[in-house]
Amino acid sequence: MAFSLNSESIEIPCPQCGRKTKKTIGWIKTNSKLPCACGASITLDKAKFARDIASFEKSINDLTKKIKF
Repeated sequence: MAFSLNSESIEIPCPQCGRKTKKTIGWIKTNSKLPCACGASITLDKAKFARDIASFEKSINDLTKKIKF
């Protein structure tokens, strides 16, 4: 089974008010805007985020394979 971070949550701070909103990595991969309670709209670079997470997941999967052998 491949390692996935999709169900893990991270906090995203609002640059306007500083409030932190918790979202799953899977949610962030598919959304480019996050509304804050203060009315600000946080723009997310979902393409870069998805690439970075995929690279990390691949590294973890490769390491897991090496440990098994």
